[in-house]
Amino acid sequence: MSAEYPRVVSKKATPISPWVTLVEKLVRLKAGEPPQVYHFLAQAPYVGVFAVTADGLIPLVRQFRPSVEEFTWEFPAGTLEDGETPEAAARRELREETGFGAEELVNLGSFIPDSGRLQVDSHAFFARTARRAEGPVREAGIEVRLVTFPELHDMMRAMEFRHQLHWAIYGAAMFRGLCSEYGL
Repeated sequence: MSAEYPRVVSKKATPISPWVTLVEKLVRLKAGEPPQVYHFLAQAPYVGVFAVTADGLIPLVRQFRPSVEEFTWEFPAGTLEDGETPEAAARRELREETGFGAEELVNLGSFIPDSGRLQVDSHAFFARTARRAEGPVREAGIEVRLVTFPELHDMMRAMEFRHQLHWAIYGAAMFRGLCSEYGL
């Protein structure tokens, strides 16, 4: 393919909600061929935080997810607020959802969760946490559970912890050796 192709010929964005926009793009793949129509969803930037306490426990959150119609176990996560940096959002989500503050926050990078259907900047972080805050402010409907690494591994094997992007966050932290002090 030449440097000119593929090329986006036009774009149309249709907001569906404050969180989701339907995007239609006409893309010409090769010279002389008619453009093809592609649809995908655009969402607000997202952060996920794999945190570990000083005593080696991992805070997980459980909440009902209407999209899959079930309760899921996940790392603390959420979307950026207007004007917020990914780092600030990661610190906020960790505190809001678990009551823990981040003593150290390591940026693991920005991931593409689904290159064919979603347009969302997904930022991944690893955090070493401070003590739990006095009377933490938690989001309604969220249950927090502290698990050990073996317990998390059991949940992963049993597919109780199955948020694909959160598996990637875990893998990125492991790949970078951030959990070696816990015997991993």
